Amino acid sequence: MPDDEKILIESITSPHHTERVNKAKYMAMRHALLAALPEQEPGLTVAQANIAILPHLSEVEFPGGARA
Repeated sequence: MPDDEKILIESITSPHHTERVNKAKYMAMRHALLAALPEQEPGLTVAQANIAILPHLSEVEFPGGARA
């Protein structure tokens, strides 16, 4: 896939708000977040998720966790 390939995503908090984002980075972040989420409740806060995703991030898309 080209480095600049974009996909359209829709906001879950603002209905009908869409944005075009880099597909590779979006998919890498999605994979990292799903890997970091606990299977049991209560889940994670945003601050906890920001820390928990770091070991799961793609070094290609987010070298050293940069711009995650």
